[in-house]
Amino acid sequence: MDSFEIQKNSEFGRYLIASRDLKAGEYLFEDTPFAIGPKARTLCCCLECHCPVLGTAQGSRCEKCSWPLCEECSKLTEFSAHKRECELFQAAKCKFYNLPDPNMNCIQLDCITPLRVLLEREANMDRWNNEVDPMEDHRDKRFETDAWDADEQNIVGYLLGPCKLKERGITEELIQKVIGILEVNTFEAKTIKGHSIRCLYTKLAISSHSCTPNTTHAIHPSDNYKMHVRATTVIPKGSQLYSCYTYTLNGTMDRQQHLMEGKYFQCHCERCSDPTELETHFSSMKCRDCLYGDVDSSNPLDAEAIWKCNKCPMEIPAESIRESLKALQNEIECTNSIEFLEFSLEEYEGILHPNHYIMISMKSALIDSYGHMKGYLLAELPDILLSRKIELCEELLSILDIFEKGMSRARALMMYELHAPIVLYASSQYDIGHLTKLEYLEQLEKARRILNESREILEWEDEKVCTAKTISLKSLNYLDTLIMNANCEEPK
Repeated sequence: MDSFEIQKNSEFGRYLIASRDLKAGEYLFEDTPFAIGPKARTLCCCLECHCPVLGTAQGSRCEKCSWPLCEECSKLTEFSAHKRECELFQAAKCKFYNLPDPNMNCIQLDCITPLRVLLEREANMDRWNNEVDPMEDHRDKRFETDAWDADEQNIVGYLLGPCKLKERGITEELIQKVIGILEVNTFEAKTIKGHSIRCLYTKLAISSHSCTPNTTHAIHPSDNYKMHVRATTVIPKGSQLYSCYTYTLNGTMDRQQHLMEGKYFQCHCERCSDPTELETHFSSMKCRDCLYGDVDSSNPLDAEAIWKCNKCPMEIPAESIRESLKALQNEIECTNSIEFLEFSLEEYEGILHPNHYIMISMKSALIDSYGHMKGYLLAELPDILLSRKIELCEELLSILDIFEKGMSRARALMMYELHAPIVLYASSQYDIGHLTKLEYLEQLEKARRILNESREILEWEDEKVCTAKTISLKSLNYLDTLIMNANCEEPK
């Protein structure tokens, strides 16, 4: 029996519901992309493996069509991603025009992914009719916008004119429909070498959006970018399946703006409707008048709503809040040094709630630095910094337990980051006599539970791109040996 069924109404359009009670971690479906390709308004890249390529005359090119290919891919005798467009560019004699500056966005490549969708449509009309054509393109909201006009010139005009798609029965309306479908429905993915692309998945795009999703997906670039979708939590029969179309660790204002500008809808989920973001205070600022109140939007679904203190009469216009946050973000984007981040966290304590998304972004950057940056590798960290990394990971996990609860990839990666400093700190404290043998074993068992839960979730990931999946099993074996040795030795 299928785990889901497709329904439709005027509020959500098409959406997915659980056809039976689903367990956390239960496999829901796989999804093969209809097309993959470069993101819009990107730098020049290889049209086969999507790695960066110089857009200037010095860049490597395809020997057959003269469009960008890296040196490695230009030696291939058979193409995968680039095959059909290469044949079309040769037949139509479409030239690639070199850029004057390698740092310019390569507008010519904006046509590639729409072209790949149109060429796949010709080859697989049944799938187009059943899965892609019904997808939302929001033509009415995109029509005559600046983006529409730019696409009309850079993509529609180019594909109908120089690429001669008009001779194949392709119309302006169809191309704009494809552009809209890609803009609204694609998911970002990473190649095996870590380069960003966009993929058009037809099943997951039907699922409704929520800023606290109940599903997770793993994209496998080593298997033609096949996507595997699972439930992260228990989902009762008849409940909607939710994925997230934005970044869960952005505040409500940023999430709403991203969804409105990129997906053309306003999110009304429980989290977005709550000024405290489910009691996390993820967007809360500290009151500058009474100094101990939290300042939140009086209506998070209205971008211009007044922000109010929950302890005193203080009120702040939304525009002032946006300006303050922009200034703070500009400050921390100047450098990512550990010293500056730690200093900024302390400095912003009187301005932002400890769980504010800007504070969380800095804490996340510190987690990435402690244990990974030169001079701060795990084996080099003193106990005080091991303890600091544990503290930061636990703070992030407490947020993820609310926004991406259950068996989510984000929680798994954070637990993976957490287990090692727990082991190293406990070992160090045990060696100097600050922990008893029992306390030491308790910490090792805690680390093992954390790592094992992480490993179970990461088992779904593509090991070609998820190094944590590969390492976690070795780490688990090492922990088992450590626990066994500790059990056998005499107490210190």
